[in-house]
Amino acid sequence: MVTNSPFAGREFGILLHPSSLFGREDIGTLGAEAYQFVDWLASTGAGIWQILPLTFNGQYDSPYFSYSAFAGNPWLVDLTHLHHAGLLPEPVLHAAATDARVPFAELPLKKRPQLLQAAEKLLTDVKHPWRERLEQFRKEEFWLADTAHFFALKEEFDDVPWWRWPAPLRTREAGALSVSRRELADRIAVWEALFFFFDLQWSSLRAHANLKGLRVLGDLPIYVNHDSADVWLDQELFRLDADGGFTVQSGVPPDYFSETGQLWGNPLYRWDLMEQDGFRWWVQRLRRCLELTDIVRIDHFRALSAYWEVPVGAVDARGGRWVTGPGQAFFDVLRREFPGLPFVAEDLGTLDQDVYTLRDKNGLFGMRVLQFGFDGLPDNPHQPHAFPTSCITYTGTHDNQTLAGWWAGLEPGTREHIAHYYQFDPGAVIGRVVWSFIEAAMGSRADVAVIPIQDLHVLDNRARMNDPSVFVGNWSWRMSPDGLSPELADSVRRLAQRYGRLRPEPNSAPAGRAIVH
Repeated sequence: MVTNSPFAGREFGILLHPSSLFGREDIGTLGAEAYQFVDWLASTGAGIWQILPLTFNGQYDSPYFSYSAFAGNPWLVDLTHLHHAGLLPEPVLHAAATDARVPFAELPLKKRPQLLQAAEKLLTDVKHPWRERLEQFRKEEFWLADTAHFFALKEEFDDVPWWRWPAPLRTREAGALSVSRRELADRIAVWEALFFFFDLQWSSLRAHANLKGLRVLGDLPIYVNHDSADVWLDQELFRLDADGGFTVQSGVPPDYFSETGQLWGNPLYRWDLMEQDGFRWWVQRLRRCLELTDIVRIDHFRALSAYWEVPVGAVDARGGRWVTGPGQAFFDVLRREFPGLPFVAEDLGTLDQDVYTLRDKNGLFGMRVLQFGFDGLPDNPHQPHAFPTSCITYTGTHDNQTLAGWWAGLEPGTREHIAHYYQFDPGAVIGRVVWSFIEAAMGSRADVAVIPIQDLHVLDNRARMNDPSVFVGNWSWRMSPDGLSPELADSVRRLAQRYGRLRPEPNSAPAGRAIVH
């Protein structure tokens, strides 16, 4: 039973990460095109804008393997805005073609020099209007100085991972850190300015969305990257050896996405030590995410009940084992720190009764994915007739194929079974098929329906955001410049109105809360 919903009754949202926006740069930004998207989204009657983690794209270009769980992503900073603020000459932009993808390898060569130029200009111009706000940012964000120090050290040591740094810095000896801070003071300040640019632009965009009656549904990965400021700063909280290497690693057993399981390669937590200090690190991390978004999705909720532990050196995840997670003790702390417990559980993957009990005892929303509903099992919870009201339904998540790509790969018999269930012609054109699923999500009992924008556009798997079974080629999809038509907005709005999902007026929207996977 859900006792505290973070949502405004029946409503819907659209999933689109800022990096996927069209625009005048090699990556979607927080500039004019983002405001155009927000205005378009508001015109559909949506109440939710769902995004992926706002952190730096790290290993494998993934926002789920970021170098910091606290710092925002400078790649999303809009250069034109910096130019108008007097921090940059006319920026060198690289207008995206209709079928463009984010060229992550080129961003350090093309965008980074311009970001650095703007940061250095701000730091040398003591009379710039943003200087006071920068100093306030430095005072308010406890994580900033140490995280900027980590990034400066990454530069100093040619991007090698922290466990290969000189031992005094790897183990964070006080004297070595003091010397390093002094020697790298200028570079540390530059990184602080870059993170400030992100927060400045994002806070403005989010405020605009809120004024339009939209709340941002953010995303918080369950694990952090091994080579991150987070692990370097709190090594004792992770299961590492004396040299900073893994003793065990994260993953999941064989599942929908992979017959050999998924070997994620993140360090696992020392939950016993975290509990001793009241889960301080987690509370700080969640609070930071709630500074940036109105609702937070915490990835892989089931690991809070039990997590999959894989030995070091394993070639895949099949040899792992389940280990008990922090469980109710974790949520008891969160109840005190975040009144109303503003979270929703991602109850996807390999689950057991303990996961359901943890979710239900804490009154958390679950998730339902239409693509998962047809494995032939009569008790499959992802079929719309089995939905509770207290859940979010998706046509697919960022990890799924697009609906059009998924449908194209189904066997004829499965297609006929699904078409019979949803009452459409299995031989219908793909647009009719995809919009039948969208309508099923919007018309379902679920309080919230979220549609990836790729499905609204009836795109095939070339538009897939992430394939969890592979590590390369993900996260780079960008929307076409003509993807925000009034006609599409009108079609979505009519569906929302038909099924009672139009958002309430902005002045009656509830305060934001946080979501868990």
